[in-house]
Amino acid sequence: MVPVHSKLVDAGVLALKDTTDGPYLIPRLKISKQGIRGAALGRAFSLLKTRIGLPAEITFHSFRHTVSTQLRNAGANIREVWIDRLLGHEATHKSQGTTTYLTSISTANLRQTVEAISYPETAFANITI
Repeated sequence: MVPVHSKLVDAGVLALKDTTDGPYLIPRLKISKQGIRGAALGRAFSLLKTRIGLPAEITFHSFRHTVSTQLRNAGANIREVWIDRLLGHEATHKSQGTTTYLTSISTANLRQTVEAISYPETAFANITI
């Protein structure tokens, strides 16, 4: 389970969930031939960025880099292993504690990590979902 940032909830992103009881926020995303869920979302972003004039080096994956950087600079109360779990990465710290003893990360810790992401004040202006 990955918590959704409170600003995204306030903007109405949970309406994307439809009425299904499945595990995904956007349940109708098709799986590509390579088995990637959401590849169409990346393609849609590429078309949008071209239309609005963003540089070619900005990719859909750039969001992950921005979030990772923000969280790693957010402060000492966010653990690296929480960031890695949130981003779907294997832990960067291969200590005995993370490889042997850590079996799960609480939703509260993931929520704290998600809430540490900051958005520009104008990011949610005029958004209707």
